[in-house]
Amino acid sequence: MQMARPMPRVLSFALHDGGGAQTSQMLHIRDVSQQFELDRMKSEFLTTAAHELRTPMTSIFGFSELLLHRQMKPEVQADLLQRIHRQSRAMVDILNELLDLARIESRRALDFEFAAVCLRDLVRQTVDDFGAPEGRSAAVLQLCDTPQWVHVDASKLGQALRNLLSNAYKYSPGGGQVTVRVAPVAGSHVDVEVQDEGIGMTPEELARVTERFYRADKSGAIPGTGLGMAIVKEIVELMGGSLQFASEPQRGTCVTVRLPTIPAPGAGAPGGQP
Repeated sequence: MQMARPMPRVLSFALHDGGGAQTSQMLHIRDVSQQFELDRMKSEFLTTAAHELRTPMTSIFGFSELLLHRQMKPEVQADLLQRIHRQSRAMVDILNELLDLARIESRRALDFEFAAVCLRDLVRQTVDDFGAPEGRSAAVLQLCDTPQWVHVDASKLGQALRNLLSNAYKYSPGGGQVTVRVAPVAGSHVDVEVQDEGIGMTPEELARVTERFYRADKSGAIPGTGLGMAIVKEIVELMGGSLQFASEPQRGTCVTVRLPTIPAPGAGAPGGQP
């Protein structure tokens, strides 16, 4: 079969009885490309998730087996128990973020509580409440002079911003300033930028940064599940926004959340609706 124009397609062919004298047989051709691709993505996701969970599970199983079958000094036992606890925490984090991502995707914002929110106030509160890691200074805030209003779920947007702040600190292990900016953009939009001075990313890494389980750090020295940016992307896009990235290796990364603005409540849009 020759396609009208070259494109990757998966077609299903089935020959059926025509059910009549004039049509003895029927050839049924169905395009199953989307179903095939969804099945492939599901299989790939399950394989990756199983691999990510197997790594801490193997450590937990091995260390607990040592504790069960060998006599050890109390300090050695304490060290093994701490390792089991850390690996258990890693598994809990992966499972919680997987469930969070699945819930967001399945509900498609149906459980979001949208309201008119002053973005400047939300960002200030989120940064103030975020505890910088020990030995690191708090993020520097650069807020716009005039309040910018957005129609969002404040709790979910706060979650996305906390994920970005956490990444900014984790991926700048050598220190450096973390900066959060809020700035209006022409065309009724507003940007929230989270910038670090960390390890940065190559163009190839940037292209994959929102993939599930993808991590720019290949050494494993930086803790994380590789799901944080996927969750941020889902949240921001369900609120009508978009994510933008700028990064250079060893120079740092800037993640921009761009959201559509709305008139301030009582200034032409009753109830703050866009």
